[in-house]
Amino acid sequence: MIAERAAAARAPFRKLDNLVAIVDYNKIQGSGFLDDILPVPMDSLVKIAELLGWSVEKIDGHSYPAILDALQKKVEGRPRFILADTVKGKGVSYMEGKPEWHAKFPNPAELAQAYKELE
Repeated sequence: MIAERAAAARAPFRKLDNLVAIVDYNKIQGSGFLDDILPVPMDSLVKIAELLGWSVEKIDGHSYPAILDALQKKVEGRPRFILADTVKGKGVSYMEGKPEWHAKFPNPAELAQAYKELE
């Protein structure tokens, strides 16, 4: 973790404008909701990235055009930090917004239902 922090701090200094970090902000981790486990606003991470000199952009992480647009942008001399706002399990009724599906696999019947709902 220390190496990652050092790299994040040095990337702007090195003008690594080909570096892109994407954070999937789905508000869930394996054991529950972020607000219940680590009640730190995601804006804190965004502010840290900005203070370090990263170019920061918030996008709808479910929008392919928004994702492609964000990846194609280049900010001269600055690495880019993309915060992709998402909903865990979006589009599948029994998974959407449910922490238990963060690290769980559907059985064959559940998988068939998911495919049907995502068509």
